[in-house]
Amino acid sequence: MALVREMIDSPSPCKVTVVYHQDFGAHGYPALKGRVAPAFEELGSRGLLDLEGVRVMEATPADDDLAAEVHSESHLRGVKASGYYDIALLSAGSVVMGASEAGEGRALSSFCFVGAAGHHASHDGFWGFCFLNDVAMAVTHLRERSDLRRFAIIDIDPHFGDGTRDILGPDAEVLHVNFHSGHPMIKGEGLHNLDIALPHNADDRRFLEGVGEALEAARAFEHDLLFVIFGHDSHRDDYGAFELGDGVYASFARKVKEVFPERVCYVLSGGADARVARRAIGDVIEVLAR
Repeated sequence: MALVREMIDSPSPCKVTVVYHQDFGAHGYPALKGRVAPAFEELGSRGLLDLEGVRVMEATPADDDLAAEVHSESHLRGVKASGYYDIALLSAGSVVMGASEAGEGRALSSFCFVGAAGHHASHDGFWGFCFLNDVAMAVTHLRERSDLRRFAIIDIDPHFGDGTRDILGPDAEVLHVNFHSGHPMIKGEGLHNLDIALPHNADDRRFLEGVGEALEAARAFEHDLLFVIFGHDSHRDDYGAFELGDGVYASFARKVKEVFPERVCYVLSGGADARVARRAIGDVIEVLAR
């Protein structure tokens, strides 16, 4: 694979590390894979991959042992039987790499492409295009290999991140802020779990109000690394229940960057529309790269 320009070793961190693999588009889950190559090509069309502060890395698979720390044996047997274990392991590896880049200071931020999503993968089950919980695996990896202990997660995918809540919800050193299109009375358990339920057809204004609430919670939590689970299925032309417009993702990324200019790892999640992906992913990475 003739991808990628990696920066020459430098004492200062790059602005953003983009983690990618062509197999995400070639062998990813059918509902998700069609957006991957167009979105990555958009970065090239915008000239972002040639910027001095951008590092591009080719994803490598996460370790089987790491998956076994997060998921049960029966879960892993089921994923292997589904035929998506290899692409899920490669996707989780992308997130482990991106989280390490941003968390250990080699990059101010990172953006991780995937071929299969993760936030619906619990300890014992999986659904919704998700097979291995990539963020939970990255948290486990960083705790074993670094001094990072406290993590914040802001999940803006409009589908409830039940797998992430199942695995990391009981962990008081993880803040899980979960956007979803659901009943407004749904609340997380404990001060470290916050659910932001937006109405069906929520627009940009209502979404960005929720983002402000999420960022305040993350600021108060005093974390070591922030994960943003980035699902563009929240766009009005994609399959989620929100009605967000083209420009909102750049506004979102700017808000995050204003509060947290470093130690932020974006993880691609839901979304199928290639046009939406080109614009949304391109806009986010442009904010991170400039």
